[in-house]
Amino acid sequence: MSRSRRRGGRGPSRRRDKTGDARAAATQASQRRAERARITPTAYRRQRIVGWSLVVLGVAIGIQHLVSQMGFFQVISAGWDDLLVGYPIAAALGIAGSVVLSKA
Repeated sequence: MSRSRRRGGRGPSRRRDKTGDARAAATQASQRRAERARITPTAYRRQRIVGWSLVVLGVAIGIQHLVSQMGFFQVISAGWDDLLVGYPIAAALGIAGSVVLSKA
């Protein structure tokens, strides 16, 4: 009598699909991570508002700096304008807004 019949089995035993099991476990783990990382609609809206606000602020500062450099009007002294409010801060705000928007 064969082994499978002695144990009460129906036929020859099938081997486990270890790669399939590993793939399924990895898929389930990534689905659990995605579920935890899911963002609520309110948080998404808040993130979009913050991102666009930073971009608009950066553009406004850049335009103000450009107009100030052309000599139409001056809000603060030229030295401080270049140091604090110039193109570098406008670019930083634009980049920060773009980063926030890319996460949304």
